[in-house]
Amino acid sequence: MKHSTPGDLQVARPPERDELKDLPRAPRLIIEISRLLRLRMSQDEQSGVMSQNTARIVLAHLAVKGKMNQLDLVKLTHLKAPTVSILLRRMEEEGFVAREQDPGDRRAMLVTLTEKGRRFDSEHLGRITTNDHLAMHGIGGEDEQLLTTLLLRIRDNLRGGGNL
Repeated sequence: MKHSTPGDLQVARPPERDELKDLPRAPRLIIEISRLLRLRMSQDEQSGVMSQNTARIVLAHLAVKGKMNQLDLVKLTHLKAPTVSILLRRMEEEGFVAREQDPGDRRAMLVTLTEKGRRFDSEHLGRITTNDHLAMHGIGGEDEQLLTTLLLRIRDNLRGGGNL
C-alpha cells in the first residue's frame, strides 16, 4: 500500500486493466521505478541537452574514456550515428564538450569533456549515489542479492528476445 505525502514524486501511470490483472506485476513495477529514478535524476538537471538521458550516457562514456572519436562513441553507446552527431553538436554549443579534428584521421573528430562537462559529470555522479541509496534504503544483505539476481534474470530474458 502506498503512503502519499504532498512532496511525493508521481509519474504518469496507465490505468489498471482487467485484461492484465493475471499477469505478473513486476515488469510494470520496474517501469514505474525506472520512471521515478529518471524523474529524480532530472529534477536537479538543467534544461537543455543534458536533460536528455542519451546526452548523459554520451557524457559518461567521455568521462570514463577521455578523448575519443565520434565513431567510438556510436559503438560504445549503441546509439545511431546521426543521434550522436546531433547530441555532440548541442553539447558543444552548451559548453559540455569540445571537438577537434583527429590528427591521425582528418575525416574524424575527437571529442573531449570541457571543465563544465567534468563538473556536470561529478554532480551527476553525486545524484546517482544519493538516489541509489534512497532506492535501496532498508534493503540489504541477502535481500539485495536476491533482488539483483532476479532483476538480472529478467534483463537476460528480455535481452534474449526469444518467444515463450
